[in-house]
Amino acid sequence: MEPVSDSLVDPDMEELFTHFLDEGSDPGARGGCATEGGAVEDVSIMKLPTPDVRPPKQPFHYQIRDTSHKAFYLRDNSLVAANLQGENASQEEKVSVVPNRGLERKRCPLILGIKGGRQGLSCGTAEQPQLQLEDMHLTELFYKDEEAKRFTFFKTYNGSTHRFEAATYPGWFLCTSAQANELISLTAHPGEAAITDFYFQRK
Repeated sequence: MEPVSDSLVDPDMEELFTHFLDEGSDPGARGGCATEGGAVEDVSIMKLPTPDVRPPKQPFHYQIRDTSHKAFYLRDNSLVAANLQGENASQEEKVSVVPNRGLERKRCPLILGIKGGRQGLSCGTAEQPQLQLEDMHLTELFYKDEEAKRFTFFKTYNGSTHRFEAATYPGWFLCTSAQANELISLTAHPGEAAITDFYFQRK
């Protein structure tokens, strides 16, 4: 990976964290999401909303593609990566995102899901992570700090692509296979056979 500038900012993350965490904010509190090179994606650190106050906020939605431009789609209730073209393009699943309010902001903790945020992308609870979909709405997980951890990924940014590290399994990263139509999974060996770098564009 190329080194990143200390001034690098991911404006989408700044907006996301501010959008969800701005109630009762302290104007002097500032923080950020760390990039791969140690720089900071500038994000306001806000006081947490009171749990019994449920603001009518919805997840942000992103198009995610690996560096081979494979998109995500559902096959038998599992996420698969493929180059979707023509009529198949409508099968693409966008990734929905809310911040995890209970983890360190500088690491950009994101709760990930699909289907508009109605299903969460879970790493499971076994000794080794296993990526799976669970019927948990992201806006509910936002208020369930402990339960949300298995759906949370720390996002890093190198200026063009992003990586997603499982919060409950340090060193394991969201990945796709180099081959098309294979399951999206997790790997402890980033940068080897599996693809762990993604383009991540808000929609």
